[in-house]
Amino acid sequence: TALPIAPMSLVMFRFAIEHISRISRVLQQDNGHVLLVGIGGSGRQSATKLATFMADFELFQIEITKNYTSVEWRDDIKKMMVKAGCEGKRTVFLFSDNQIKEESFVEDINMILNTGDVPNLFPPDEKAEIIEKMQALARQEGKKIEATPLAMYNYFIERVKARLHIALAMSPIGDALRNRLRMFPSLINCCTIDWFQAWPDDALELVANKFLEDVE
Repeated sequence: TALPIAPMSLVMFRFAIEHISRISRVLQQDNGHVLLVGIGGSGRQSATKLATFMADFELFQIEITKNYTSVEWRDDIKKMMVKAGCEGKRTVFLFSDNQIKEESFVEDINMILNTGDVPNLFPPDEKAEIIEKMQALARQEGKKIEATPLAMYNYFIERVKARLHIALAMSPIGDALRNRLRMFPSLINCCTIDWFQAWPDDALELVANKFLEDVE
C-alpha cells in the first residue's frame, strides 16, 4: 500500500548522508533499483524513505499479516504496477527480507527487475482494462503506437520500467542472501548494491547525544 507521510526522528551524520546520496542517485536513474545489504537497524529503510521523499516519489510497502499469502502478494504487485504504468506515478517499492513469506515473492521481484513484468499476473478482464487506458494515454500523448493489445501492453510495461524503482533491504547474516542471489541473478545484475557497514563511532556518539540531550 502507498503509505501516508509520517515524521521521522533522524539524526544526520556523514555515514547516513552518504547512503541517502547513493540511494537518491540510483532512484533518479531510469530503471534504477537498489539492493541494500546490512543488518536490521543499520538505517537501510530510513535512508530509502528519506531519499524517496526528497525525490517526491511515492513509497509503496506491503503489510505482512498472518493471513498474507501469494494471492495478496500478487494483488499488491498489480496495484503497484498500475500505479506506475497507468497512473504514471514515480514509485519506490521498499521490500525487506523479513517480509518474504514465500520464495515465490523473490521470484516475482526477480522477473520485475529483469523484464518489468510478471507472467500471467493480470487476468484477461484486468488486462483489457489496462489496454484501454493505454490506448487513451497513447492518443493523449500523441504516441504513434499500433493499437494492437500486445503493443499497448508493451507500452504499459515500458511505463512501469521507467517509473518503478525497487529497493530491497537484505541481511547478509546466514546463507539466505547468498542462496537467493544464486537463484535469482537479477537481484545483482539489475541492482546497484549499497553495503551498510557498522556505524562509525562519531555516528553512535551523535545519536546518543541527541537522545540524551533532554535527560537531566
